[in-house]
Amino acid sequence: MTLSAAAEQISIVTEHLPPYSYLEEGQARGLSTEVVQAVLEETGHTSDIQFMPWARAYQTALTKPNTLVYSIARTPKREDLFAWIGTIAPFGAALYQRADAPPMELHSLSDARFLYVGVYRGDAKEAALIEHGFENLQTTDDDRLNLRKLMLGRLDMIAIDDSVIGPLLKDEGIDPKQLKKVMPIKELSGQLYMAFNKASDPELVKTFKEGLVTIKENGLFDQILMRYLLVN
Repeated sequence: MTLSAAAEQISIVTEHLPPYSYLEEGQARGLSTEVVQAVLEETGHTSDIQFMPWARAYQTALTKPNTLVYSIARTPKREDLFAWIGTIAPFGAALYQRADAPPMELHSLSDARFLYVGVYRGDAKEAALIEHGFENLQTTDDDRLNLRKLMLGRLDMIAIDDSVIGPLLKDEGIDPKQLKKVMPIKELSGQLYMAFNKASDPELVKTFKEGLVTIKENGLFDQILMRYLLVN
């Protein structure tokens, strides 16, 4: 890291998107926020994080050099509009089972279609599993009930959002090691990124890319994820 890179003035913008980014008692919190803050510390930068409606955050990052935006999805239409730093958080949904359950050889989501799977009633996950031919869905209006049924052995798996499972386990007093992530529901899953305005200082972009790589290599990134998500 060069002194000029560390001295570069930057702006950081995002939206209210729990559990990824949110304000709590005036402080920036969340999974993505902690990753961004860790990269800031690693690179020697300081900057306030501005929370605003997504359309405004996006437009600010699109038009103002040296502006960093997160948590942003990387789509084909956006590919050439930003200087992409890297992935900062997974999002989506997956099938989970008890860690002590017999291992299942699943090569695709459809391979699990005959299992008893708990899912939130009327949710996109239910629709996706029906599309994949699931025949034994057990629906409920509360993910908490599905989790309890799973732990009691009344379900083979549950389909649940990755951002929900961690806090739910904590509320229920269940050790995350008691559950295992089996398979993502691909059409409902992806990655969130941090990205700079396209006209930002190339040295600044390079420094942040290196900072993100460093916190992934030294284990800090995974530590942050474990506080919010069940990582297997």
